[in-house]
Amino acid sequence: MNPTINEWVIRLSFAATGLIHVLPVAGLLGRPLLEGTYGVSLGEGHDLTILMQHRALLFGLLATACFVAVAIPGWRCPAGIATLISMLGFVLIAALHAHGPSIARVVWIDMGAAALMGLGLLLHFKSDRST
Repeated sequence: MNPTINEWVIRLSFAATGLIHVLPVAGLLGRPLLEGTYGVSLGEGHDLTILMQHRALLFGLLATACFVAVAIPGWRCPAGIATLISMLGFVLIAALHAHGPSIARVVWIDMGAAALMGLGLLLHFKSDRST
């Protein structure tokens, strides 16, 4: 069976969102990559670096779930909801605090990716009902 246009849009939404979440995973390799990725200084000591590396690891898990969901429809609901919670949660947290241009850039990326994921999930739920 050939995938429909809706199925291609669903796959694209999960693949693109997965790609957005896999990029920060490079931060696991150390402070310079973390600082370059986010355009921030992590300051003295290692505590903030450890937290940011853990964040990179969690993004890797979200990215993996999104990539699996491209091929396995049963993964779409949990992967999509987890990814939406992560992105919209970040946007909400950033909205509650003053922040600089580096965080503003991530907010815009997350808002765009959340819209794309939302579309993918809506189409997935719609196609699930019609089968």
